[in-house]
Amino acid sequence: MPVYISWDSPERDRVLFEFVGKWTGEEYFAARAQGIAMSDTVSHVVNVIVDISASSLFPSNMLSHFGSSIDKNPKNFEIAVIVSTSTFVAALTNVIAKLYAKRGMQFKVVRTLQAARAVFAAQKPQAA
Repeated sequence: MPVYISWDSPERDRVLFEFVGKWTGEEYFAARAQGIAMSDTVSHVVNVIVDISASSLFPSNMLSHFGSSIDKNPKNFEIAVIVSTSTFVAALTNVIAKLYAKRGMQFKVVRTLQAARAVFAAQKPQAA
């Protein structure tokens, strides 16, 4: 399956979705269901990194499913950081960010997985 999912932090406050090569809508929805099940095992906020940097773009019918997919996110979700070098993905993410800002959801695009992790590191309170 070219969609892999795992915890991205020992605190289990971030889930990493990695899309590699060609993938299908069915694989996306299976991984999404697994991610929701994972987030349901904890009571705190679980944010998301979606790394599509090693993937071909989207299956032909995927764009029509993203809206309903976002509407069914777990209640303990706040931020999704997308890893991509595609200007199309950046533009699409900016539109999505504007549409969902009033719901308290944030969407950002960065170019590397390291930069995605830095977004979350910057939000953690620093020890005194």
